[in-house]
Amino acid sequence: MIQCPKCKSEIDNDSPSCDHCGQEIRSCSLCGHPGMGNRCTDCGGIMIDADSYFRMQLNNTRGLSKAERAMATVVTMASKQGIPQLFLVNNNLGIRFAAADGAVIGRRSGIYQTYLQTCSYVSGIHAQLNYNAMEENWTITDKHSSNGTKVDGQPLVPEIPCVLHHGSYVQIANVEFIVEVVYK
Repeated sequence: MIQCPKCKSEIDNDSPSCDHCGQEIRSCSLCGHPGMGNRCTDCGGIMIDADSYFRMQLNNTRGLSKAERAMATVVTMASKQGIPQLFLVNNNLGIRFAAADGAVIGRRSGIYQTYLQTCSYVSGIHAQLNYNAMEENWTITDKHSSNGTKVDGQPLVPEIPCVLHHGSYVQIANVEFIVEVVYK
C-alpha cells in the first residue's frame, strides 16, 4: 500500500490513480516514491506514470543500480518527447550521463550523485542541465559551486545558462566531460 500524495488515502502499489480523489499516481524511476510532479522530492529522480513504473519493474530492472535505472528512464523519456539526447562522457572514469531536463549535477544531490559522490571537488549541488524547447538546445547552469563549472575552458557565471554543443568540453570542478548530442 502507498499513500496518495494529494489526499493521503492508502491505495494499492500498482494503482494508476487514487481511488478516492482521482489523482494520477506517479512514481520515481529511481526510488519508487509516489508523487505528483516531474521530479522526486526524495531523491530528484524522474517521476513516471504508474503503468510505466510497473512495466519497468517487470522488465527485470531489479538487477540494475539506481543510477542505471535512471539513465535508462532518461533516454526513454527524451526519445518519446522528440528531444535530442545529450550525454556527458568521461571515458577515463567510465561515466556516461544521459541528460534530463532540470537534472542537478552534484556530489550529494541529483540523479548523477552515485557517480560523483567520491569527487570531493564537486559541490553537493554543482550545476543543472536544462532543455530549452524554444531554442531547441541544451544548457548547463552553474549553481554557485565552490570550484566552478567551465564550458570549452570558459568559466560560467553562476545562474547564467550556457548552451552546450556536440563536441564541447564541460568541466565540473576537476572532472572533465565531452558533450555528445544525438538527434533522433
